[in-house]
Amino acid sequence: MIKYPFPVKYVTIKHNHHGSDMKLAYCDEGKGPQTLLFIHGLANYIPVFKHNIEFLKKHFRCVAVDLPGNGLSSSGDYPFSMLFYAETISRFIEHLNLKNVVLVGHSMGGQISVIIALRFSHLIKKLVLLAPSGFEYFSDMEKSWVKGLMRFGSFMYSDAMSLESAIINSYYHEKKQDAHHIINDLKHIMLGEQGKYWGKMTKANIEGMLDEQVSVFLPEIKQKTLLLYGKQDALIPNKVVHFNETTESLAKKSAALIENCEYHIIPHCGHFIQIEAADKVNDLILKFLT
Repeated sequence: MIKYPFPVKYVTIKHNHHGSDMKLAYCDEGKGPQTLLFIHGLANYIPVFKHNIEFLKKHFRCVAVDLPGNGLSSSGDYPFSMLFYAETISRFIEHLNLKNVVLVGHSMGGQISVIIALRFSHLIKKLVLLAPSGFEYFSDMEKSWVKGLMRFGSFMYSDAMSLESAIINSYYHEKKQDAHHIINDLKHIMLGEQGKYWGKMTKANIEGMLDEQVSVFLPEIKQKTLLLYGKQDALIPNKVVHFNETTESLAKKSAALIENCEYHIIPHCGHFIQIEAADKVNDLILKFLT
C-alpha cells in the first residue's frame, strides 16, 4: 500500500456518462477563509504537492485530489479527457460544498483548472497555474506529428521505463528530491489493479492535452491568475515542435491574454516547480492570496 503524507478520505461521485460510481481519494488539511484545491498532472498523484500543503495549510484550507484513474482514486473505462476531469472536479467541489476555491493546478492539472474556471466559473475564485500544459498552441499538423511520435513509445508513460524517464525529466536539479519515492509509488499503481487502464489513460490524457488546448480561451478567464513556470522546464514548451519557444516567451504571451494575471519564471528549476522550488512557489502563492 502506498503511504500518503496526509490522511486520505474518499468521496463517491456519479460518472455522468456511464452512470457508474467513481471513488475519489482526497486529503483535506488546515483551515482558512480560502480553499486551495490542488490538481496534479499526467500520471501523478496527491503527494507531488506535499511540500506545498505542509506550508500553506497554516494559512488556508488545503484540499488535494487524485484524478480518476490516478493515485488512490478508482479507475475504470473512463473517457480521460480534460473535460471529463473538469466535470468530475466541479462535482467534487459541489459535493464537498467547497467555498472561495482557488485552483492550484500543475501541468495537465493547470490545463484542467483553466477548463473548470471557464466552464464552471461560479465555483472558482482564483487560479494558480504551475507549469500548466495547454497554453502552447499546436496546429493540426503539429498535433498529428506529436501523436505520431507517441506511437513510437518515447512519448508514452505507459510502461515503467518511460514513466521513470518522464519523472526524471521533470527535474532540473541533480538532487531530484522525492523522485525515487514518486517513481516507486507510480510503478506500484501502474502495475496494480489500476494498471488495466493505465495505457489507455495516458494516451487519452496526452491526446486530450493536444485536442483541448486552452490558449485561444485565455482572454475569457475572469479569475485573478498566478502563472508560474520553471526556467529550465524540459517538457513545456515542447522542444521538438516549438524549439524557438521558451517558458519565458510562453508565459509572457499567455499572461498578456489573461485579464488579471501575474507571472513569474523561477530560475534553476524544471517542470516540477512545486517540488524543486517549493519555498519560492509557496511564498508567491501566499503573497498572491493575501
